[in-house]
Amino acid sequence: MKLGLSGRVALVTGGSKGIGRAVATALAEEGVRVAVTARGVEALQKTASELSEFNVLAVPSDATDQLATSAAMARVVEAFGGLDILVNNVGGAGKFGGFDVLTDADWQNAFDLNVLSLVHFVRAAEQYLRKSRQGRIINISSISALQPGTFNPHYAVTKAATINLGKFLADYFIKDGVLVNVVCPGPVHSDSWNENVRRLALERGVAIEPVRQEVEREESSKIPLGRVGEGEDVAGLVVFLASDQAKWITGSCFHVNGGKLRTIW
Repeated sequence: MKLGLSGRVALVTGGSKGIGRAVATALAEEGVRVAVTARGVEALQKTASELSEFNVLAVPSDATDQLATSAAMARVVEAFGGLDILVNNVGGAGKFGGFDVLTDADWQNAFDLNVLSLVHFVRAAEQYLRKSRQGRIINISSISALQPGTFNPHYAVTKAATINLGKFLADYFIKDGVLVNVVCPGPVHSDSWNENVRRLALERGVAIEPVRQEVEREESSKIPLGRVGEGEDVAGLVVFLASDQAKWITGSCFHVNGGKLRTIW
């Protein structure tokens, strides 16, 4: 689809893998000049290489470090001259665990990764987004923010905070026409998905592949559409929200989960 985004500049955090990579690819295919950030230099370089036909810039950065995010933003502006779209995709559980085993450090790390990372990048991007005539911020949260399960409560709580922050930022930026929305994906194949499979296999002392198949069956059975999502299932909505087709949408939360969320609110 062509949504009139050609020539705009986007920054996708956590853009080297999973949902972030799919979003970066979809934006680049629309003619957007895209910067992708992540901590892993090798994965970033691989992503940039595989997207070499497009205008993609790989910028290593630690989203939990304000100085690092400011330096990353400076590189983006130097290369592309400004910023129109910020996709805050970076995040994760960090340590996997139930309420009874998570430490204070695990909770703090989850907050740093899932909430402060957004704060850092929004701070770094603010002056450029306010100057843009098509400013957009899109935060990637999770179905866990509204429908927590029985595991990783630190992740669910901090992802709920990203929705609240998105609503605040929508009001904060409105006078300059910067639109802020949140996307909450359901279960999606990703590095976190693979890490959970590896963890379960290690705990049970069995091979990875049977566990992968078991988890796939169990999770797919919980989803009315019958399958686990892919990054591309989320990317299309993000690109739409970045476009002028969504110019009267701000302060909203959208769900992409194959029907798994058990409420329409």
